[in-house]
Amino acid sequence: MELRYTFDKTKFRLGTLCKHGHEWPGTGQSLRRIHPLAPACAGCSGRTQSDWLLSFLDYEAMGWPPGLRLGRLCSGGHQWHGLSATLRVDGRCLECDQDKAIAKRKTLPAPKLTRQEYRRAYKARRREELRKQGLTSRGTVPIRPDGAVSRTDGAVSRDADHARYRLAIRTAGRLPSVAALVMAEQRRYWRENPDAKVEHHRRWAQARWWLRYQVNPGLRLYTREKTRRRQAQERGQTPVQIPVSAIRQRFNEFGNCCAYCGQGGDMEIEHVRAISKGGAHDIGNIVPACSRCNANKRTRDMERWYRSQPFFDELRLQRIRRVTRPPAGQQLALALA
Repeated sequence: MELRYTFDKTKFRLGTLCKHGHEWPGTGQSLRRIHPLAPACAGCSGRTQSDWLLSFLDYEAMGWPPGLRLGRLCSGGHQWHGLSATLRVDGRCLECDQDKAIAKRKTLPAPKLTRQEYRRAYKARRREELRKQGLTSRGTVPIRPDGAVSRTDGAVSRDADHARYRLAIRTAGRLPSVAALVMAEQRRYWRENPDAKVEHHRRWAQARWWLRYQVNPGLRLYTREKTRRRQAQERGQTPVQIPVSAIRQRFNEFGNCCAYCGQGGDMEIEHVRAISKGGAHDIGNIVPACSRCNANKRTRDMERWYRSQPFFDELRLQRIRRVTRPPAGQQLALALA
């Protein structure tokens, strides 16, 4: 392709050939800037002979479309017709874009198949491999020359039988489970026997309460306090409900251990002075005790019984006296009486 050049005559003029030999094509002269003090050559700018002429190309005269231009050499070294210039489209190298598009097509991953498509393709490949070996998908039954599957007894299997078997296997998961069948039968029995249903729910409520009683310390303290309060009421007293928080605080004063022997475990509510002996159901008459000490003491006098025990401790006795001492007002009333 013939290249055509042009320049602005108001800025440049043709003059003598410069010492570097930058010749304007077909003239034997150099293109110089119109400047009275420095008529420098337009090509003397450190560029090659063909590079400095790129800025003077007349693309309209050559009939090039807009956006297609010659520019400096790209990083890929794509030369256009041996010139140290690269053909660019909107500033990008045309050959570099083509190379990138080809590389991208080569590195694109294969389209992902759905699970159903992947299974179909796998089964098709497997059938083709077995057919080449003269086998079916089961791997043991040979294929007859006419394409039908033959059994050992010579009978020909039918596709309808296999279809029915596959349908039965697929629909087996939709049948009710054993637990659902048992529950349906139980509900039918309850409809016919409503008394049995009431008895079942009563026993289930008792079982749930017993489980809560075993795992909930607060419920155990509340139940035991309620039992002791009922005993005091049967003795003719007018007891007041003791909060569970107060009982728990009293147990914490003894380190959640027995006030008599000092062993830990599940503590019971012990009245220092027995209710049957006139003791009040009050927080000032309660200490924690293990089941063995509580059953052994029963209604006897606390101090006399405690001093007869092998685990007697004077410090524990003083602590029991301190926490079970009546309030100051009650002590004054007892003293005046």
